[in-house]
Amino acid sequence: MNAPARIGTMPAPIVSDGHQRAAIEVEQALLGAILCHPEGLGFAERHVMADDFIEATHRELFARFLQAREQGRAINHQLARAFLADFGEAPLVDGMNVNQYVARLYAEATGLLNVADFARTVREMADQRRLAAISEQIADDVRRGADVRAATLDAIDALDAVAAQSDGAAVRQVSLREANQISLERMQFAIQNPGLLPGLSWGLKSLDEKTGGLKAGELLVLAGRPGMGKTALGVCIARNVARAGDPVFFSSLEMGAVSLSDRSLADGAYQRCRPIPYYAIANGALSSQEAERVIEAARVQRDWPLKIDPAPGLTISQIAGRARRYSQALARQGKRLGLIVVDHLHIAKPSNRYAGARVNEVGEISAALKALAKELDVPVLALAQLSRKVEERDDKRPNMADLRDSGSIEQDADAIIFVYREAYYLERETAATAEKEAARIDRLIDVKHDLETIIAKQRNGPTGTVKLFCDIGCNAVRDLEGL
Repeated sequence: MNAPARIGTMPAPIVSDGHQRAAIEVEQALLGAILCHPEGLGFAERHVMADDFIEATHRELFARFLQAREQGRAINHQLARAFLADFGEAPLVDGMNVNQYVARLYAEATGLLNVADFARTVREMADQRRLAAISEQIADDVRRGADVRAATLDAIDALDAVAAQSDGAAVRQVSLREANQISLERMQFAIQNPGLLPGLSWGLKSLDEKTGGLKAGELLVLAGRPGMGKTALGVCIARNVARAGDPVFFSSLEMGAVSLSDRSLADGAYQRCRPIPYYAIANGALSSQEAERVIEAARVQRDWPLKIDPAPGLTISQIAGRARRYSQALARQGKRLGLIVVDHLHIAKPSNRYAGARVNEVGEISAALKALAKELDVPVLALAQLSRKVEERDDKRPNMADLRDSGSIEQDADAIIFVYREAYYLERETAATAEKEAARIDRLIDVKHDLETIIAKQRNGPTGTVKLFCDIGCNAVRDLEGL
């Protein structure tokens, strides 16, 4: 390990000397408490990370404490002296040598009961410095005449990272006993309320029965090739959840808000014997009676809590930030976000961390969506594209190997559902003989409105295929039962 910087140094002058001195003193008190009470490390790490320490030596010392614990070594003054001895004979601060500085840590130590508060203070001061650095970067962008939109998006990314890390640091650890109690209470509630879903309803009974609904904290991936109906099903699910009164945040990276509205209206006005395609709504190719049905559909869904964010080209951090702000706005109204939909995962922009390494980029996006589901305690439904390898097979039903660009999706997702419409391929084929052509047409008539949802993975339930009715031109998806 490289020798750390001297006490009292900072990487950049972004805060006052007073802040720097106060931060160092709080860090000394925290590190001293851990030396006096090694069990305090567990309390501290719930709130603070090594990168939160302003002083490089303190960062490395805290990291050494964590490393020593993992290796089963004692955290004591000998460990601290061995690390600080890397400085050789040079004084550390105020002319102190190693022994004197370790004694300073002990002298400044807070009590065990105050470790969590001091750790939170270290974290808060670190976040203040991060905000100061962001503000300096914004000011520098203004001075340089940087592109306003690019600078703004960069600032939003950076600010959201601070907010997300702060939220994550506040997540409370849970003992097995507490988790068991929650499990038993949930089990008892389910026994007393037979038929009640543990999650939000998909609005499709057959999917509810197979999955138990959309469960809070889970990442569900809805994947398919273009034309298979994944957006149709995604919009249908969002409408159903909003219709039940649960707020939905729909990040539409691919399609504009008005295009989604056309599809929602076509679904709302749907009658099997008299369908109104969404392209007819967009073009105004409607009879007066059809127009009245569309207007009535708009009236019915006018107050549904479905927020559409049609901004294109967002990074996954920006999507998370917008969803988080909507969730916070709902909380101020005494409401709770029910569902997040992202259409679609492969269009979301990654950070620059893995620039050019597409597999790692997609893995970063899927991991971020899973983290968002856990952070906000809501289901996140992410639509995803499949690779072209599907088209090369005779049986074009997708499988896990068809997930595009990353096996991380399979790892991060709690459920993976593929959508498949045989009619899509039959409509685009031409048989070699008249007999085969007749068979193709007969088959197309039989499966024209079939939508297969193939549950290929479900962490907390069975796999299998659920068949639904789908009029793709009207964005209408229904249970087969009851049609």
